[in-house]
Amino acid sequence: MIKCLIIDDEPLARKLIKNHLEHFKQFEIVCECENAIEAALALQNNQIDLAFLDIQLPEINGIDFLKSLTRKPNVIITSAYKQFAIDGFDLDVLDFLLKPITLDRFFKAINKYLDSNLKRVSGIVQNNPANEVLVDDILIKDNNKTFRINPNDILYIEGMREYIKIFTSNENIVTKTSLTRFYNQLSKDSFIRVHKSFIVNFKKVKSFTSTSLDISETKIPIGRSYKIAALEVLNA
Repeated sequence: MIKCLIIDDEPLARKLIKNHLEHFKQFEIVCECENAIEAALALQNNQIDLAFLDIQLPEINGIDFLKSLTRKPNVIITSAYKQFAIDGFDLDVLDFLLKPITLDRFFKAINKYLDSNLKRVSGIVQNNPANEVLVDDILIKDNNKTFRINPNDILYIEGMREYIKIFTSNENIVTKTSLTRFYNQLSKDSFIRVHKSFIVNFKKVKSFTSTSLDISETKIPIGRSYKIAALEVLNA
């Protein structure tokens, strides 16, 4: 199931999104929030895949709330004011829905979410005597070829504008997606963003300082704005 969060101070607006989502059985509404403070708590306590975010919220508006998040779910902005669209897309939101939201336009946004996110294939393992943690494989497209990758095999990911490069112990794969969008698909139990251009599997880190870390034979920088969160995880 795709876990959803609705953030809007208008009950009728939340109800409309719920009604639209009922057409898609794979989507589940985990929580509804009237303001940014409730939304922040919901994100802390739940794994959210997709958030529907209104801009005109009390006390803290949707744009400022989005800027405050270090770990963002996929976000579809819902607003009656189209002038906020540019601000939203600058923050790498998935789509912008202008109120009142028609089912036809909502359907397009949902398809955009499904098309843009990496498809996961559940692995079936019958014998697991070592009690290993079983995770879903990820399907990655590189040109005309599709690769199946176990996230545990990923060393780190480098962002290159519209593309990312995934480094594993066996091969390197380039695919067209944003680093933020890919990060949202990864388990935070193993991965952390340490720089605007790098995500690392912190379980693969050999050594680190306050400014860089080593994975395999590669030295990766730790960005200033990511330093506190990164060092907290690495020192754990």
